[in-house]
Amino acid sequence: MRTIAIMLLAAGAFAGGCADVKLQVGLHTRSAVYANSLLEQEKGAMAILTANPPRVGTLQGVSPGAPLRGLGAFASDAIRVGLHRECPRSTVLTGPATVGLAARVGKSRELAKLLEDANNSGILAAEDLAALGKATGLDYFFLGTVASHGTTNAVRLNPLGLTMVRSDWTTMNMILQLWHAPSGRIVWQSVGDSTGYTESVVSNPVSVHAVMSDLAAAMLSDLIQGRSRTTVTRVGDGPVRLEAEPGDPNTHRWEERDDEDAYAPADRPEIEPEPGSGPGR
Repeated sequence: MRTIAIMLLAAGAFAGGCADVKLQVGLHTRSAVYANSLLEQEKGAMAILTANPPRVGTLQGVSPGAPLRGLGAFASDAIRVGLHRECPRSTVLTGPATVGLAARVGKSRELAKLLEDANNSGILAAEDLAALGKATGLDYFFLGTVASHGTTNAVRLNPLGLTMVRSDWTTMNMILQLWHAPSGRIVWQSVGDSTGYTESVVSNPVSVHAVMSDLAAAMLSDLIQGRSRTTVTRVGDGPVRLEAEPGDPNTHRWEERDDEDAYAPADRPEIEPEPGSGPGR
């Protein structure tokens, strides 16, 4: 009888666990402007991102290190998704569109070399970048770099061989940069990390693309809104969307279907001094 009772208890917990699926996201970004004079001349980032004809292209992304090979394209598409969320009027060319444009103007080889150098050094060579920009007619390029990625899982409460709760984590660290092609300068850069967590009886890890897209969206929102950081903790199972809180430009909320509060405090843009702009120059 005792064995039957334990089995019934386990089955009840199993059935209850099947319906109990939770998702938690922790996200942090840190952003800075490195060529504010350019942004001022352009009348802000939004003017660049929505220009017609397009003035910004997305590079395919890089992912240094053997464990990360192939994730660069994920970063490129995360930028596309992030722009759809945060800047619906964006005219920024996607990664594949930028590749196609480079092919049309006979610069495929130069683009490949540019990305290979970026993958090895983290730097886009100024001369190559300027040549690519001139040939394609693009003044700016986004570059996403996947710095690290990991997935882990754990199982809790496993009586009689029944998995009661399974937990999965997907973690992503990424760097997002906006480069100015004519000058070869980094205009803006954001570094960030995000962790997606699920907990249920039958659980699949949060997808790499979902975690990276949420992170890219927060980074791009920093650029567009002029923030230097975003910190988010979200709990729930609803869709994620970042919106400004009414009356407070420095606070953002992740909206969701449940009533869990998750705020993203943010401050004014962090602007680094530009070369040659100091006293006595």
